[in-house]
Amino acid sequence: MCRWIVYVGEQPLLLEDLLIKPKHSQIRVNIRFLPGLYYGLEDGDKAELEMQAAWINVHGFGVGWYTDTLKEFDPSVRGMQPAQFRTIAPISTDLAFSQLCAHTASKCTLAHIRDASFPPVVEVNNHPFIFGKYAFMHNGSVNNFAKIRFDVIKRISELQNTVQTEAFVSSVPDSNYVFNIRGNTDTEHLATLYFAHLDVIRAGILSATRRAWDISNFNFPHGLQTGQHPPPLHGGSGITIPFNFDSTDSLLLALINTITDIHAIQRRHQVGPFTPGPFPPGKNFAGNKLNLCITDGGNQMLVCRWRDAKDGFPPSLYLSLTAGEKLNRKYSPVLPDPQDSEKVVDPTVKIDSVRELVKRYRELPSTEQGRHVIVGSEPCTEFVDDWGLFDQNQCMIVDKHHKLRILNLAKFFQGGREHEFEKYHFNDIFNQINFVGRDAPVPVVGVPVHSIDLPASKSDAFEVELDL
Repeated sequence: MCRWIVYVGEQPLLLEDLLIKPKHSQIRVNIRFLPGLYYGLEDGDKAELEMQAAWINVHGFGVGWYTDTLKEFDPSVRGMQPAQFRTIAPISTDLAFSQLCAHTASKCTLAHIRDASFPPVVEVNNHPFIFGKYAFMHNGSVNNFAKIRFDVIKRISELQNTVQTEAFVSSVPDSNYVFNIRGNTDTEHLATLYFAHLDVIRAGILSATRRAWDISNFNFPHGLQTGQHPPPLHGGSGITIPFNFDSTDSLLLALINTITDIHAIQRRHQVGPFTPGPFPPGKNFAGNKLNLCITDGGNQMLVCRWRDAKDGFPPSLYLSLTAGEKLNRKYSPVLPDPQDSEKVVDPTVKIDSVRELVKRYRELPSTEQGRHVIVGSEPCTEFVDDWGLFDQNQCMIVDKHHKLRILNLAKFFQGGREHEFEKYHFNDIFNQINFVGRDAPVPVVGVPVHSIDLPASKSDAFEVELDL
């Protein structure tokens, strides 16, 4: 499988300190470091993960880092924007990459080294994929992508028509998502579908805001006085805007809608988690592996470790809230070498889950590196207390106010999901989106029609909110 890592923090981190210097850095393509990954697994699940870990990543590399340089020269640019370097050259010996990393630091960096599912090996197929102020990368696969690709493009086109009814700056030029696809990977199509959904959500919020403003002007032709607010609207004409244009809830809802679309298409083709059986006991591995990372403006992020097959586990994914201090040469001029009691090296020995990591973090003093999050397909330091292993179908969101949320993503696709959509006020957003797309023959988006039989979470569907 592919490998990726992302850093988001209050303080910048030198790319060299994150991507080159660590013993288990991304560029060391022949070394996999997967502590605790096989702990407690059945032999079949362990064998599948071991086979994936044996694959060598030689099919291209990409790194994205957020910078505010352009803002200094162009007043129309707001906030940090992602810069990018991609190559199909062997990254461990690429001198241009080494020079770039030695002289570049960022508060948000994401890197990906590719193990191609199918050819060609070309730069446009390398992650991360950039969409305006957003970046997207993926480890895993969309099951039977070749069979469903046309329908995915068709769905993107439908969303494109909805977005183009609203005048706003979308994540791709001219809101032409289909034309913006440059390569042939499942990831780029998945990313394009995701950002089409995200822009549909943003279009719905923008449309609702404009209509609410128009109604306010109609009811208050001389404007609102101090302390005066527009009256609440109810019934069919009600306008409810539960979160703002750039909320991390928008990132989450776009992900749910994207997976919902992939499921709907796969159900029609009877592939993925809808592949007809029978399967040998414990061998129903048909499904999607979606270890995803989406960054927004360099200060917000969503990641997930997802697999919707009945059996098996997603590729590895680890979280750290403290490793940045050891990686940053300002605080650790020489990357410290852990004592044997501090090391985490054995993939069959238990390490902390994300639940346990968060519990310990609450009791720790602040670090010199400040508040930060590192997520990767494998740890880049060997200190056992620095890392926790994500559970299957966990999702983590970090917002610009340094609030971290961990969610059970599976709950939006199982029985009782209607309650979850109400709880998160997603139905209010659906109403606004479907108002924008009111000329469409069917609603543009909605609660998933069918539930899916997902494996039970090992962590009892652990969820938490944490101020970093």
